[in-house]
Amino acid sequence: MSGRVADRYAGLSRAEKYERLAFTFCKMGTVGLLAWLLTPPIFVLVVASVAIVLYARAFTLGLTRSRCFLRKPVLIVAFWSVVVVADAGWLLLR
Repeated sequence: MSGRVADRYAGLSRAEKYERLAFTFCKMGTVGLLAWLLTPPIFVLVVASVAIVLYARAFTLGLTRSRCFLRKPVLIVAFWSVVVVADAGWLLLR
């Protein structure tokens, strides 16, 4: 890791490190949702699934607040879970 990247992660708890990665996928999922008609629906399914896994891991490591719009990891996981179910259903039924 370069010194600059290592500096950004210095002093962060494991939960905060997972949250940073999860927040990236949250942002990508949001962009995918906004551009749903222009992007393949599989993108939203994959990104939302990864966000769920990462936020769930950060939550189990003690994260209680996120930078994501919904703020609470449990709400974020619930929201993206609904998106995954809706997207998977849409992909299967179309």
